[in-house]
Amino acid sequence: MSSIVTLFLIVFVNILGFGIVIPLLPFYALRVGAGPELVTIIIGLYSLMQFLTSPFLGKLSDKYGRRPILMWTLALSIISYIMLGIADSLEMLIASRIIGGAVAGNLATAFAYVTDITTPANRAKSMGLLGASFSMGFVFGPAIGGLLAGNDLETANFLLPALVATALTAVAFIGVIFALPESLSPEIRAKVAAQPRQTFKEQLRTAFSRRVLVALSGLGFLVMVCWSVLEGTFTMWANETLKLGPRDIGLIFGYTGILAALVQGGGIGPLVKRFGERALVAVTVVFYGVGFVWLATVDSVGSMYAAMTMLALGNGIFNPTMSSLVSKEAAETERGAVLGAYQGAGALGRITGPAVAGVIYAGLGPSAPFYLSALVAIPAAVMLLLSRHK
Repeated sequence: MSSIVTLFLIVFVNILGFGIVIPLLPFYALRVGAGPELVTIIIGLYSLMQFLTSPFLGKLSDKYGRRPILMWTLALSIISYIMLGIADSLEMLIASRIIGGAVAGNLATAFAYVTDITTPANRAKSMGLLGASFSMGFVFGPAIGGLLAGNDLETANFLLPALVATALTAVAFIGVIFALPESLSPEIRAKVAAQPRQTFKEQLRTAFSRRVLVALSGLGFLVMVCWSVLEGTFTMWANETLKLGPRDIGLIFGYTGILAALVQGGGIGPLVKRFGERALVAVTVVFYGVGFVWLATVDSVGSMYAAMTMLALGNGIFNPTMSSLVSKEAAETERGAVLGAYQGAGALGRITGPAVAGVIYAGLGPSAPFYLSALVAIPAAVMLLLSRHK
């Protein structure tokens, strides 16, 4: 349990730094001359790199251990935040997002760490605790970012949030070095090292060679499309529809993070024990379908908070339960690779969602992307049915 607590704190600090810049990225891009379509593409670039590197980083963590992968990815994250803070052109902003996305696959490594030190019976609960650390990072991160930047778009300070994100990530890096022991035994690493070397394409083929894993990854992709549509357009939508500024939007993201953290930190274990993981994922799909239609039709801040409540609860339930389901489909020598492939599918959803949402936002109006997310919940339900063992 001490390792879980240590990992919780390290991940929390890391995500806190990431969360600080999340609600500000569209404003960064708009300030350096990007339009709505390009804003969402820049956000999607981060996820494109995550998609490309997640399986690779997961495989490396199976071979060399979780700790060194976490160390090096955090170090590169620090570099990306420094670049973001000093970015004065569209090119530098894009470069910072590419580097940051390339190392964002360490999410799979963190979840693989949990699978190393837990049993299948208590895995969902531990995944929930780790998920809560992510959510708590998003509770305080966006709120801090909004407060540091200020609520006036014309005079907003974007350098200070980036510097704070840099410092927090450095704290997480130091935590891995001095407080986090390696979780993967030398025997398992030796087994992985003895396996024939695979190309990136072969790694993906191995990870997706099982029907259940393909269906679960497809489900993760579709749900992440829904959520990334929200991430990619909510800031612009809230500013245009409800006249909200960076501070207000940061506080909204913080509120949704609190709800997700409460579910993940204390609710996932009992919920999984009573209803099972698949039933909870089904609830998530329903929450997404209803929540996005609700959000698309709101006409007040109060209604917006109500819709975001449903979406935040769905998101809080989905992530740890799905990670637990996927991990149970992997052998001990391939958990990093399988979870990396699953996270890569989610990253592909983060690419697709913002790219499509930006075009729809510009062409059909601010609320149109949310209707798209509601429709995507339908094939997500089909993927859940296909993921069952025969």
